[in-house]
Amino acid sequence: MSVSFNSFIKLGSNRNLSKAELSQILYSLRIEQVKYQDWKDYLLLNLGKNAQKKLVKKLEQTGSIIKFGNLEFKVGVSEKKKLNDNLVKIIDGIFIKYLPKRQKQLKLSLNIRTNDETQKSELSKELRKIIRNISQDKRFPVKVLPTKKESYELTPFDYNKENLPSRGIELNLFVIKSKIYFGPTRWVTNPFKDIKQDEERPVRFFTHGTSIKLSRTLVTMANIPYDGMMLDPFCGTGTILIEALKQGLKVIGIDKDQKCIRSSKTNLHHFSEKYPSREKMKAKWRVQIHDSRKLTDAIQKKVDGVVTEPFLGPFFKHLPHIEEAQMIMKSLERLYTRVLAECKRLLKTGARIVFIMPEYNYPLKRSVYPNVKSICEKTGLTSLEESKFFNIKFPIEIGRKHNVIARKLFIFESK
Repeated sequence: MSVSFNSFIKLGSNRNLSKAELSQILYSLRIEQVKYQDWKDYLLLNLGKNAQKKLVKKLEQTGSIIKFGNLEFKVGVSEKKKLNDNLVKIIDGIFIKYLPKRQKQLKLSLNIRTNDETQKSELSKELRKIIRNISQDKRFPVKVLPTKKESYELTPFDYNKENLPSRGIELNLFVIKSKIYFGPTRWVTNPFKDIKQDEERPVRFFTHGTSIKLSRTLVTMANIPYDGMMLDPFCGTGTILIEALKQGLKVIGIDKDQKCIRSSKTNLHHFSEKYPSREKMKAKWRVQIHDSRKLTDAIQKKVDGVVTEPFLGPFFKHLPHIEEAQMIMKSLERLYTRVLAECKRLLKTGARIVFIMPEYNYPLKRSVYPNVKSICEKTGLTSLEESKFFNIKFPIEIGRKHNVIARKLFIFESK
């Protein structure tokens, strides 16, 4: 039986950001259209096999997507025998396909997604029964991993802690209306890698750094071709630069703070030392002290994209008085206009600027933020309004909602 959806994506906590990043990845794979359905924290997709293979490789570069997997069959909820036969077929195939020959035990995790708790319990019992019977028949031990009751699935931490990529598999079962979709997980984000990378960085500043995950997403959104040149005019401690290097780009970092430049160089040297061809990696980045309002004085070459989290104004523990906020935003608007105008002069035609701007939100739905329309008029840039797929509107709010300063992600294009 043909399936309406043959794959799924689990979105991160910021659903709009996850969808926007996925949209960009699919667009970069030259996919013309995507059939999909929203289902809670998931997107169900219909993708060709070749697109699925390419997507799995691209997801290693994502910062906001949690999980990807296949849905290998669809069957009606009332078709008990067909459901059982397909479950047996899939699980039996897992023993052959996913088991290393020398492995002593198969680890299995069950992720059953349905709004009906009774149905969830019945399906769980049925799955466990089938697994037990196949395990006994093949004389191969199987450990079904426990999950937290409130989520009924392993977290990325648990998934990687149990080493499921090499020691087992997660089985996903979605009950949508009168149909059941079933298949294995193929990729899950590994938070331990980011934790290790963060802890190993020689220099970290809370007020001058963008998170590793967000940096990865920002670089992806820039849509810079492999081996292209990316500019970060407020490079801070170099996190965005490092994530761009990991995606095969060349980078230039600019900052007017001598302390930030020293920190970026230290972190980039540390990153470069981990590569077999250290000198080759060191040749792919350059960091220098300079005023970002005068970029064209420091950079003569055209760049393929700009990605940055600029200076967002003074650090506040509490919202400033609204008149003070308006003065801050006017000052930032002037700064951003000059920097973006300089970036446009350096950009190749059609290239992007991925840029974060602040916003102060007050009671009665009053907000204070830079005038983006005015910035676009003065710089000749256009602000992207919507993602290619999934109808995500820009700008996208990022970061924690309880923060004093809201941060919004803009994408500007040079026509």
